[in-house]
This record gives sequence, structure tokens and C-alpha cells, in this order.
Amino acid sequence: MAAVSATRQPTGGTSFALRDAWPWSTFASLVVEGEELGYRGVFLPEIVGRDAFAALSGLAGVTSRLSLGTGVVPMTARAPALTAMGAATVQERSGGRAILGLGTGRPRPGALGELESQVRTIREMLDRAVRGESDHSTLALGERVPIWIAALGPRAISLAGRIADGVLLNWCSPGRVAEAKAAIVDAASSAGRDPRSVIVAAYIRAAADGHGARRALAAAAAEYASYPAYRRQFESMGVGAAAAALSSARASDEDVPPDVAAPLVDAVCLPGDTGSARARLQVYRDAGCDLPVVYPVPYGADGAASVANTLRLCAPDA
Repeated sequence: MAAVSATRQPTGGTSFALRDAWPWSTFASLVVEGEELGYRGVFLPEIVGRDAFAALSGLAGVTSRLSLGTGVVPMTARAPALTAMGAATVQERSGGRAILGLGTGRPRPGALGELESQVRTIREMLDRAVRGESDHSTLALGERVPIWIAALGPRAISLAGRIADGVLLNWCSPGRVAEAKAAIVDAASSAGRDPRSVIVAAYIRAAADGHGARRALAAAAAEYASYPAYRRQFESMGVGAAAAALSSARASDEDVPPDVAAPLVDAVCLPGDTGSARARLQVYRDAGCDLPVVYPVPYGADGAASVANTLRLCAPDA
């Protein structure tokens, strides 16, 4: 696959992610506020609730600057042609602000090979639309759609360096980001690509200070600590004991004492006050993260309000 230009890719700022299926008016208002606060993009994980492409197309109508990314859609959810059609629709509706984030879904043998094949297929479909080689049934696009890959292990990170426009990392310490950045530079260079064409983004969980904020972060971490691949990543970052305790507590439906969860939460999440959160985001940038993606974790009686507070906490410093 030839090297691609970084068209409309948000770098040098901060983006955010929204996971929860709020009512549309609440959901859209959070995104609009994020744009007003100066964030560069919004990413929607497709887990439950809304179809990511439909939601992003809707958000295109109420925003004007935000990049609109799937973060991510599993490759098993749609055939490649349908995925390309969804991405093209967001790209057209938003005036060129789409980012297509793809992942393997649940781990299984051969998944990365399938992902590589799908990325190449979708890339060609979308590029034909830009080159004007599509028939009357396909959208004509003025700009290329960046394709990003969700990556956890070294093989996925290498794949992103070889064929993708960006990589989405998850539950990483700054040190882990630095390792991934170095691996992407090596893979891109070996593939004859300019490493600067591959954007390194990282989801970073955050919750503004408030009653229950730290507990919510610990619960979010416990969910991922229960997955073997993430347990291995946490162990590689030196917080394996905390991950094991969180996973065990989640399995038995018990609360984890704050001091037990603290090593993991402090390693991979943002502090709950503005000055410390912004300083921590800069540590991620210094480690090689081109685009930190604040991932608010809701808590309390009004989860949407807590997310809004977290977005304000971590907003780019004007």
C-alpha cells in the first residue's frame, strides 16, 4: 500500500471519546460543548447503543470543526463494502472530517491477517471514490478518509505502522506509548513510509474530582483487567498486581480498596484536577502521543453532567 497523506488528521491538540448511549439531545450537546471547548475530534466506540456511522453523520450536522472518528468499529460487524459506504457517508456529510477506526473485535487466530486484508480492501474502495473511478452507485469523495487501527500487542502496532494512517492505543502509560511510537516508526520506515504519516493516538480515561470518580475509574480498569490481553499489557507496565486485584474483585462483585487500585489508575488515567490533568496530557505528548484522546468515565447520579465536567477539566488550554 502506498504511503498516504495525512488529510484532515487532528494532531497537536486533544480529542475526546464518548461511549455511553445518552439520549440524543444529551449526547449531541456534549459533543457540541467539546467542540466549543477546543477539542480537535470526537471518537465513538461501537460497543452498544448507536450505530457509529449513523451517529457521526448526525453529529456532522451540529458541528463544524471536529474530526469525527469511529473509535473503533469491529471488522466483523460489517462487510468491507458496507464499512466503506458508512465511512464515505460521514466523509461527505461532514465535508471531509471523517476518520475510520477499525479493530479486530474479540481476539482469535488469524484476526490480524483478516484486519490487514479488510484495511487494504476498504482503502482501495475509498481511494477509487476520491479518484473518480467509482460507478454511479458509489459516493464521489473530494478527500481521502484516514484509516486508523486499534492496536494492543506488538503485531498490531507493527501492522498500523505498515498500512494505516493512524493507531489508537488504549489503557497505556506514557512509557507504553513511547514503546509503541518507536515500534511504529520502525515498521513504517521498513515499509518505505514516512513515520510522520502515522498518527499515534491514545485513549486516556479521566473523571473530574467528585464523589465516586476514583471508584468509577477503578471499575473501568477492572473491566479491562479481566481480559487476558489487557492483563498482559498491565503486567508489562508494572501494574500487574493491581490489575489482578481489580479483575478478581470484579469477578466476585466486590469493591477494590482505593489503595489497591491506585497504582493502575495513577499509571494510565488522568488526575482529577485541571492543572494536573493538563500536565499529565503533556507527559503523554512528550512520550510520542500525537493525539491524546480524553475518555470520560461517568459517575454519580448525573453521569452526563460528570462527563461534561471532565471535558471541561481536560479541555485544551486556551
